[in-house]
Amino acid sequence: MSANSNLNEALGVLGDKLQSLNAMVLANQFMIDAVRDHEAKLKALDAEAARSFMRQIARKKFGEDEAMQDVLALILNAMAPRQSAEIIQFPG
Repeated sequence: MSANSNLNEALGVLGDKLQSLNAMVLANQFMIDAVRDHEAKLKALDAEAARSFMRQIARKKFGEDEAMQDVLALILNAMAPRQSAEIIQFPG
């Protein structure tokens, strides 16, 4: 029974990691698509206005979907107002 319990626990952890990885993939795809689709507008904006615009379109795309809240959180974290560059940690 203990081996089965350990296997179930390991599969649960693996499932959580796969969900985090999927959220990162979806967030990255959103960023690529948004930059491609809104390139001219983003180039015309300063850095903070561009981040604000990206947050706005991310909320529009993912805000209503409960299943996509982890993706939205990653995008909002990446596009948060910043004074300098910051490494964004892989979700836990």
